[in-house]
Amino acid sequence: MDSLPQSESMDALRGYEGKAATVYFQALGSLFVGEFTFDKRTKRPPTDPINSMLSLGYTLLSQNVFSFVQSVGLHTHFGNLHVPRDNHPALVSDLMEEFRAQLVDSLVAYLVNSKIFSIEDFTNPDERGGVYFQTHALKKFLKHWEEKLQSETTHPNTNQKVPFRRAIELQVREYVACLVGETETYRPMIWKL
Repeated sequence: MDSLPQSESMDALRGYEGKAATVYFQALGSLFVGEFTFDKRTKRPPTDPINSMLSLGYTLLSQNVFSFVQSVGLHTHFGNLHVPRDNHPALVSDLMEEFRAQLVDSLVAYLVNSKIFSIEDFTNPDERGGVYFQTHALKKFLKHWEEKLQSETTHPNTNQKVPFRRAIELQVREYVACLVGETETYRPMIWKL
């Protein structure tokens, strides 16, 4: 964190983020107890149940951010930190970063450690090694996801208790306020332990 302001370029900044992600996911794996294991982050396809839950959660979070970004009239693909690529909504990826751990990772840790799901709730690896929810378990995950979005948090810029879904919307509006000069800098939601 201390090195970020001295980054010489966006590529250097992304390098710091990549190193932090590696350390973060190694630590995340130590939080899980029970029959599921998590060694590293895998995607496209997710190769184990925890990666499957993380991927689905990140997709759902991305869809929520996407809808708020579109609702305020911004283009989803013009971001600041993520590299623009074909069909990649870089701005959505930028804005969802501050919610990944608090919404998705904490939900997955809760579901795993509370033994809400078992190995039988997931498919066997497909021809590409992908592991996914069985239909009945997907419905259960979506129920827990919706409950998480409706749970409340204190938004740091308003000091109000709001549902997480509203906090996402407020952060998109914070981004717009920064773009139009109403605020000097973008104020991300920083989670305090």
